Amino acid sequence: MRLYFWTTLWFSTTLVSATTLTSRQSSGLTGDRLCSSSMCVTAIVNGSVVEYVMSGTSSKVGWMAVGFGRAMGDSPMIIMWPNSDGTATITQRSSHGHSTPTIESSPPFTAEMSQAYTITSGSTPQLGFTIPSSSNDTKPFLIWAYSSTNPGSSSSDASINEHDDKGEWQLDLTRPLNFTSSPTNGTLPAFPNPPLYPYERLIVAHAILCILGFLLFLPAGALIARYLRVFNPIWFQWHWILQFAIAAPVIVIGIVLGIAAVQSSGALHFGDSHRKYGIGILVLYLAQCTLGGIIHFVKKKNRTRRPIQNYLHGVVGLVTIGVAMYQIYNGFHSEWQNTTGRGSLPGGLTVLFFVWSVILLVAYLAGLAFLPRQYRQERDSRAQPLQNSFDEDDAYIPMNSHHKLPLNNPTGSYQD
Repeated sequence: MRLYFWTTLWFSTTLVSATTLTSRQSSGLTGDRLCSSSMCVTAIVNGSVVEYVMSGTSSKVGWMAVGFGRAMGDSPMIIMWPNSDGTATITQRSSHGHSTPTIESSPPFTAEMSQAYTITSGSTPQLGFTIPSSSNDTKPFLIWAYSSTNPGSSSSDASINEHDDKGEWQLDLTRPLNFTSSPTNGTLPAFPNPPLYPYERLIVAHAILCILGFLLFLPAGALIARYLRVFNPIWFQWHWILQFAIAAPVIVIGIVLGIAAVQSSGALHFGDSHRKYGIGILVLYLAQCTLGGIIHFVKKKNRTRRPIQNYLHGVVGLVTIGVAMYQIYNGFHSEWQNTTGRGSLPGGLTVLFFVWSVILLVAYLAGLAFLPRQYRQERDSRAQPLQNSFDEDDAYIPMNSHHKLPLNNPTGSYQD
């Protein structure tokens, strides 16, 4: 009897599982879903049409939009917003460049509101529309935008405010949907995250290298200069090794990987502020390295005061690290989800970033306590130049006599 019972149970379970799997596979529905911190876009291929659903991540939805293309200019857009009477407005628009979208008199396709997927109430409003499907474009590029400010009118030509958030994605409409039949009453299918795509793996590698370069090696080099310059003549070697010999290849390779990720994804290289600022920060870093080389190799003999470029070198270095820290925060807080559609990264990453940032800031500010000693050593060193010309940019004094000098000898202590 027991054998019969367990055999029957196993057979029944297997039959139910097989029936469920067959039902899922026989539905023939495919689509994709991508999310940012502001909104999600779900696409469901259903026969000859594709149903797009824009859903807000909070109840405060002013308007939401998607456009079909890689940039705002000349991409056909569908913009929708909820009205106070429970209805919704749909409008098709386009723009030239980054100008405000205007009504498209002859759109390349007609978008119709999806009543089943349009829900204007609740904690996560949904706005849905359908457009004809194309078997030739199963991985369309999308631009999307979200605003928390409602147009305040149900007219399709109402003016809209500038978006609060935006991004660009590429959908994969061949992914099978995770339900047994076509959803009704606004129910959306579940989309488990697929493995990382090649361009996403490039983004991860780009992030790791840039974090190491800008958040570890550059700050370490700056702190060594801040703390050791008044105590140990070896500080200069460690300073340039960390900030140039190690950091430069790490940073350059990291940024090259970021460029490769954009190229692999098919996105625009200067499509958003993160990509533009990234190139700017690279230029700033290389300029800082060049300035350091000029200070070290180009010297005016018998100078009596600290050159202005030495002050500039310190300021530019701090600015470079500061803007790079903001860029890194923007990368994992916004750029990742706005580019990949995988949603927000774990909140612990933000906590770790701010803790590390505070540690670096406190460490550098504490090191400023050595400035009086540094300036005193500089004055004494200028009063007693060595070897006909005082060298501000190697260690304290000529390298072959470092080990013979006491650490508190002002003659061999000035280095900038």
